[in-house]
Amino acid sequence: MKITIGVESVDIDPRALRSDIENDRQFWLFAATQWYRLYQPYVPMQTGMLSQNVLIRPKEIEHIQPYAHRMYEGVNFRFRKDRHPKATAQWDKKAAPTQLPKLASTLQGYIDSGRFRFK
Repeated sequence: MKITIGVESVDIDPRALRSDIENDRQFWLFAATQWYRLYQPYVPMQTGMLSQNVLIRPKEIEHIQPYAHRMYEGVNFRFRKDRHPKATAQWDKKAAPTQLPKLASTLQGYIDSGRFRFK
């Protein structure tokens, strides 16, 4: 994902801005939470355990069900579509074309709102 920061007539080191963003745990926790929200409709669902039992950390989302990796790979599975019509293997990759632009917009909104504090 690429986020662009436009700066006009301000004496700021762009490398420092990049470093601020890359190292801000709160920003990346927000990003991971938002990404999970956006790709969740692509996660296969029967009981909801796979979709709901996750650990979200800065820059990381971990589905903690023992069968999560097998479902993610999707070999020899037919996914039910009654609860999540977009359910598929490799759900994050399948969601990316339509959902990453929404994530970028959300993250830009986070920065624009002043919640992100540049040093």
